[in-house]
Amino acid sequence: MLILTATAIGMLAVGTRSVLGCMMCGFLIVAAFGFAALLGAGSVSWVSLVFALLAYNAGIASMLGVSMLSGSRRHA
Repeated sequence: MLILTATAIGMLAVGTRSVLGCMMCGFLIVAAFGFAALLGAGSVSWVSLVFALLAYNAGIASMLGVSMLSGSRRHA
């Protein structure tokens, strides 16, 4: 569920068409994880943060790939 959510956030962040928007989404993922680690009663697996960030970047990369493939092609 974590990977699916992070991938969806990455795909939707590209829709803002703003580098600052994509950076803020990544920062919010890290901030939410940090607050959960500080305030949570149990232990926190840092591997899940790494997986979330990798899935976020995969979502961004997949949307950029789709954008490049579906873009108009100009012939000389």
